Amino acid sequence: ERSPVEKTQMSEKRIEDCQCESCGKSFQGEVMVYNQYRPPREFRPKECPECRAAREATEEKERQEELEIDRRQTRDKWRRSCGIPAELMTRNFDNFEVKRQKLPFEACKKYAHEVRLDRPRGYPSLLLYSGTPGVGKTHLMVAIANYIIDHWTGDPHESCPIRFASGPGLVRRIRSTYSLTGAQPYHEREEDVYREVTGCKLLMLDDVGKEKPSDFTRELYWYIIDERVKSGLPVVISSRLPLEGEDSLAQL
Repeated sequence: ERSPVEKTQMSEKRIEDCQCESCGKSFQGEVMVYNQYRPPREFRPKECPECRAAREATEEKERQEELEIDRRQTRDKWRRSCGIPAELMTRNFDNFEVKRQKLPFEACKKYAHEVRLDRPRGYPSLLLYSGTPGVGKTHLMVAIANYIIDHWTGDPHESCPIRFASGPGLVRRIRSTYSLTGAQPYHEREEDVYREVTGCKLLMLDDVGKEKPSDFTRELYWYIIDERVKSGLPVVISSRLPLEGEDSLAQL
C-alpha cells in the first residue's frame, strides 16, 4: 500500500492561468495534475466562475420549468381523481359570489391558504353549516380543494392528498361493496373505501346528513371521524345540520 506521501505525489493541485472556452477570458483556476500517468495528465477548468454560474443558473431555470410542467400535469390528474364532480371543477374563490357570505368566504380562504399538506397532522378541521340550501357551501368546499391543488409545489410523483366526496355518495359507495360478488374480476371492498377516506391527508365531505339517518350512517361517520381524529388528520364537512342538538350531526 502506498504511503500518504506517495499518494500526495501521485496527484497535485495547482492554481494556474486558465482560459474560458465560453467567453475566452483568462482566469485563475484550480488544475489537478495526476503524476501516475506518463506523461502526467492535467484536468483544467473549462469555464470561468462567471460563465459557470450563468450556465448553472440557466440549467436550474430549465429544471424548474420542466418540474412545473410535471406539477401542472399532476395537479390536473389530482383534480380529476380526487372526487370533485366534473361540473364543479371550475369553482374557485374568484368566481364565488360573496354577497352576504363574506364571513364564511374569508374563513374558507384563510383555511385554504394556511393548510400544509406536507405536514397535515394537527391542522384543525372545518365545518360549513347553513340550514338554507344554495348559499354556496359546496362551492366553497371545491374552492378550498382547488386552491390547495393549484398552489401545491411538491414532488410530481406524489399521490393525491385530497379526497372529496358527498356524504350520501360515500354511504352508497360503501353499501355497494356488500352486493358485489367474488365472481367479478375486481370489486371494491369496504376496507378499501375506509382506508382511502381515513388515510388521505385532507378529507372533504359535502352534504353530510342529507341521507336518511340510521345506525349504519352513525357507525360509518363515527368510525371515519374517530380514525382521523386519532391520526390528527383534518376533515372539512359541509352540512345543513348543526353540530349539536336535535336533528344535528351528532344524531346521524
